Amino acid sequence: MEPNFFEARYIVGPVLGPKIKVPELPRQEIPYMDLTYCFEGRMEYVYDDQLVILRPGDAILYPQGSVRQRFYTENPTQYASFNVQFKEDFVPPFAGHLTQCVRPDTALMIETFCRDFNSASPHRQEKCATIFAYLYYQLMDAVAEKENPHIQSVKQYVFSNLSRTVSLDEVAEEVHLAPTYLCALFKKHTGQTFVEYVLAQKMEYAKRLMVVKELSLAEIAEHCGYDDYKYFSYTFKKVTGTTPTEYRKKR
Repeated sequence: MEPNFFEARYIVGPVLGPKIKVPELPRQEIPYMDLTYCFEGRMEYVYDDQLVILRPGDAILYPQGSVRQRFYTENPTQYASFNVQFKEDFVPPFAGHLTQCVRPDTALMIETFCRDFNSASPHRQEKCATIFAYLYYQLMDAVAEKENPHIQSVKQYVFSNLSRTVSLDEVAEEVHLAPTYLCALFKKHTGQTFVEYVLAQKMEYAKRLMVVKELSLAEIAEHCGYDDYKYFSYTFKKVTGTTPTEYRKKR
């Protein structure tokens, strides 16, 4: 599913100013997508329960509804953050730590975004949406350049079909590889089996739906391709360590 940039509601625009000490962000679920670029210095985050260190040229993307945490860092750092909320159930095809993805024109595009975001122009929303779309697809290109094209295609196919059951044979046929070879290739490049990856993505999608949509747990199960809620609940607990009911209460 592609994001609708022109219907997105920008909650916080970026500020690309002088280097500052990075403030702490406590661990919490966020009802928007957070994209942060690091231009100078160092930033420390927790993503998927793993410590992530951003260095100059890196970025980090937290999908809407994910859990974000950032540590205070003493060293002066120059960075810019976008917090964007989409009206639809958009799941980006990439997330987490994005290494060396800042391009020579990235800072210029962000400065232009800031100027238009704070202007009185009647077209500022459209202009900002266009700039952010450019930055977003620029990141997609950067990720694609570093990833095996077959793995990239598999991930994109899974992201596009989270609402139904997807088999290894089906995806192998889609990317024109033998299932056994694709299974070994996917494990080599991602550290997960295909089944583990699909389950993890479905459960992350379910968690995001619990944050951004007022749906019953049974409806969320259906959105993730499960007709049997009991089996969905069992799978959710197996993957996340908690039941859907417990997870929603923690919100």
